[in-house]
Amino acid sequence: MESSSSITEGKPYKDANDHIAKGNYIEALKILEDLIRIHREDQNAWLIRIKQGQVFLKLSLETENSDMEFTYLLGSVGCYSEDERLSPFCANSLHMLANKLGSLMYYKKCLVKAKLALSVTFQDITDPVVRQIRFNEKQKQILRIIKDAESKIASPETLVASTMKQVSKPKVLESEKIPETRQGVVKRLRSFWVGLDVKVKRDFMKVNIAKLLSFVERVRYRDGRDVLENVLASARKDMIWTFWMCCSKRFSSAEECKNHLEEVHAADFKPGTKKDKVQRIGKDWARKISNGSWEPVDAAAAVEMIKNQLADVKAFASKCKNGWSKEWPLAADEERGKLLKEIKLLLVSLCDHKTLSCSVRDWVMYFPVKHLEKLEVSAQSLVDSLLVETPQSICFLECPELNQILDFLNNLKCERNDGAKLVSRAVDSFLDRTRVKENIDFDPQFSYLLLDRRLLKSNNAPCDDERTINVFDPIAHYAKAHAQGDDIIPWLYDNISVDKIFPKPIREYNLDIWLAVLRAVQFTCRNLETKYTNRKLLLGYVTSLMIIERICMSEDERRRNLQEDQWIRYASILCDECEEILPEISVDRKIFLGAVRDVLEGALLPPFDVPDLDDCLNLIREQKSCRDDKVLESIGLLTLVVTHKVLLIDSKILLIENSRISLLNNLARLSAFDNRTYILQLMKPFLLNEIMNMERKAKADAVAADLALEEEKKAQSKKKNDKINKRASMSKFSPLDQTVEHKPPVNLELKTVEEDSMEPENALASESGPLESSSKTQNQEEATKDGPAEMLDMPKEDSLSAHSESAIGGAAARYNSALDMTLKALLNIKVLKEDLKNNTQRFQQVPSALQHFFNAFVSESIKTEGVYSCILSDLLSSLEEVISMSSDAAKVVVAILEFWCCWKNPEGESLVTRLFTLAENERMSCRKCRWITNYPEKSSYAIVMPADSIRQLKCAFESMKFVDILKVIRMEYQKSCNIKTGGCGESNFVHHFISRCPPVFTIVLEWEKSETEKEISETTKALDLELDISRLYVGLEPNTNYRLVSMVGCGEEEEHFCLAYENNRWVNLGRESLAGEDVSNWKSEVIFFGDFKVNLRQESLSGEDDGNWKSVVSFFGERKIRPEILFYEAVGSMA
Repeated sequence: MESSSSITEGKPYKDANDHIAKGNYIEALKILEDLIRIHREDQNAWLIRIKQGQVFLKLSLETENSDMEFTYLLGSVGCYSEDERLSPFCANSLHMLANKLGSLMYYKKCLVKAKLALSVTFQDITDPVVRQIRFNEKQKQILRIIKDAESKIASPETLVASTMKQVSKPKVLESEKIPETRQGVVKRLRSFWVGLDVKVKRDFMKVNIAKLLSFVERVRYRDGRDVLENVLASARKDMIWTFWMCCSKRFSSAEECKNHLEEVHAADFKPGTKKDKVQRIGKDWARKISNGSWEPVDAAAAVEMIKNQLADVKAFASKCKNGWSKEWPLAADEERGKLLKEIKLLLVSLCDHKTLSCSVRDWVMYFPVKHLEKLEVSAQSLVDSLLVETPQSICFLECPELNQILDFLNNLKCERNDGAKLVSRAVDSFLDRTRVKENIDFDPQFSYLLLDRRLLKSNNAPCDDERTINVFDPIAHYAKAHAQGDDIIPWLYDNISVDKIFPKPIREYNLDIWLAVLRAVQFTCRNLETKYTNRKLLLGYVTSLMIIERICMSEDERRRNLQEDQWIRYASILCDECEEILPEISVDRKIFLGAVRDVLEGALLPPFDVPDLDDCLNLIREQKSCRDDKVLESIGLLTLVVTHKVLLIDSKILLIENSRISLLNNLARLSAFDNRTYILQLMKPFLLNEIMNMERKAKADAVAADLALEEEKKAQSKKKNDKINKRASMSKFSPLDQTVEHKPPVNLELKTVEEDSMEPENALASESGPLESSSKTQNQEEATKDGPAEMLDMPKEDSLSAHSESAIGGAAARYNSALDMTLKALLNIKVLKEDLKNNTQRFQQVPSALQHFFNAFVSESIKTEGVYSCILSDLLSSLEEVISMSSDAAKVVVAILEFWCCWKNPEGESLVTRLFTLAENERMSCRKCRWITNYPEKSSYAIVMPADSIRQLKCAFESMKFVDILKVIRMEYQKSCNIKTGGCGESNFVHHFISRCPPVFTIVLEWEKSETEKEISETTKALDLELDISRLYVGLEPNTNYRLVSMVGCGEEEEHFCLAYENNRWVNLGRESLAGEDVSNWKSEVIFFGDFKVNLRQESLSGEDDGNWKSVVSFFGERKIRPEILFYEAVGSMA
């Protein structure tokens, strides 16, 4: 047996405390539950239970769902009620529950625990002074609880439930409401679906398992495919989607799981013998009570029939339906009829709620038996007429007996205000996230998953709780399916994400609510144990009263042959009997002594205590002279009272048992795993991708058909000009000329210069082509021929201001916002700034304009007013041949990086290659022939992504991260398995690898440039501040994270903006200035002067925090600024 210090000073206990402090409650509960399992019988296990109870209290405070709040509170009570030393905590939690529910039952339990808590000391506190202070504080708190509980118990009519947290209604799930941002996509796809052929729709419901597995492998790599294969294999073997899990054991049915919970986790209480267990009435009696007419019977006439026509009575009684016969003579007694109807309503309600015990039924049936015995009907006649087997015998009773029955039944409750329904609602709301309504079946070859055919008509199908799997022939299965609805489209959008987890053990995702419900079940079982203990005492008391009565009756028998003066008083005989049993005392004999004491004292209610023997005997001796009639009267009264209490406690036991069964069912539900949940999480994106591909193909086919028709028309009308037009079209460059089959519409490559090239290249020879660098080189004179002569030598700092003044006029006239903002974005990259500061000695390698720029930046003279404008003008002159007055930020960034390529380190590697160049390798593994093709390495400055695709995917999959959106877009890039090298020609997805992670990761977004403010905002919302590029490239270590440090955006009238992350806030860098202003403090207002539109900037009164990302989203959306260049810096290089 371990000491308390050995538990609290152990590493697991300390780890649990650390997790609680950090809010990692699941991890804390895991450790504490393991500790409880190990130290269950230890006398200091209460230290672990108190900690677990504290976790549940914290969870109840943090949850926003009122039902979950109650469940966690009940879980804390379950923890605290296991040990009397935790009575102060238990009283507090019970008081909170009582306030929440307005429950008299919980106030009574709270009062019992609070009074017990007054005697609890804090033995775990070694310092006596601290212990006394803590004791006094706890006493004050407990006394307040006692006072409040006693007040509420004294005035039960004033009890009302408190206002619980505002989430009494379940939250609207994603499946119930499609966000406005996705409605356009859903509407478009719905229209497309409606126009499809019925056969195409039916074929769409057949999900090819091989293709689904291939899709999963692309999205989640091999581990995802392996898990899905295991799930499908399990389904094929068991032909059921659901299994139950507990203690690492798998169960095939809910009943099997519940048996385990009852046997292993103390989720049931069984009295000593089956005979002691309180039984409900069976279905047969319930049916008799519900279906009877309950009309008063003429008892006198009926008795005459029994006495004189018993054979006829037997005949019609044996033929009656549900125990009720119309042959009995009826009485026109309105009062009795009314009482019988009320009794029926109460009994039916008790039956419906399964709280009518066999003992209550027997007690009620005792009345007509005694009544008919008084009318001289023999016991055998009652049996022959079957009146003891039907509730119709109650209709023989008169008003006094009926009123007595009615008064008692009114004391019985049909429901217990213990919050079990709130727990059920909490479990419902938790499981709503994974509940599946649709069937999923197999074809005979197990090569297809067959979706529920009801989806072709509606997605409002009832839940499939059986979860069994059928095998159907797909053609026959869908042959008669109505394909008139279009609800399948929003169903595909329902709670879909490629980032959802696969099945995990119970301890991974719902341990908090699972343990809370388990503790609630165990608390309910302890309540059952208490009730059965009390019932046993009551039955012992009834037995004692019966013994006392027999003793008195024995004296009556003896008196028959004696004179009255020889009679002995009952009280004296009882006293002598008590004296005789004193030497051999037991619990039953103590109860007998208490019963004798109560009878002789004439007690109205038994105290149900185990009396002190000496005090009890003294009281009995003092009552030796008690009159016999008083003794008999007291025996009768106490027997009636105790019998009623036994019947009431039987009813309460059934109420508690109902709660236990409800909680146990919920616990089993939380232990269940429906594999359809996880299959649909992958199948829905797969199907959505399929239907989008169908739509795109249909559009492409329509466009191709229109173009073919147009070409045919042109050929017929302009035969003479056909050759001319053909030659002209061949002479023009078109991006389509560069398109490879299955390649996405965006070229992802930004080719860099050769490593041995020192001079910048003509990076943008074609405006309409992809963002490529030319393979041709130019000499330095060509690259800078338009620059001013004074750029050859960098002016000293004291001459910079004069130089800037002479050039400022020209700079204003020759301003290029794309160049300005791109330079600022680059200068905000920490690794670039550090590289420049550490390599000033090599500035002589670069052209003069760039040399001036680097020197000014390192010396910080660039911050001097006018200097930056001058340098910007010089750079523009040097790059004018490349970028001219281009407003394309992507082309400008390529031009800048190409211009910087001439700066190399001693190893011969250029600055650009070292910091910005992304060297990608591609590998294609054919899913058909397993041929693997490795493609040559390609270098680029950035990956290029279509903004509209990003927006559409974000609208479709709201929970998808930006990096996964990029991944899905790149998945559309396919290559054919090369037949010439031994392949099969099948188109396959390409996996991407990189040999090293560049310090800077650049993303270029391509826009249509006609987007609305809302579309720009939605696209910006899709961006993430951090990227884990291990999600994009195979083979990288997990959590290869990059942080967004700056962005270049283009607004209306081709004006560019730069937003940079500085000093933990996002700032907007203004024109020709390196000073930034906080984004969250800016908003724009547009006014017009004649034909001119002017943007005014005003201080915001929104009070948002500096650097708020929401402000950045608003900044782009309100000003219609399209983010075009995103610079991400490796987290390691920023440290």
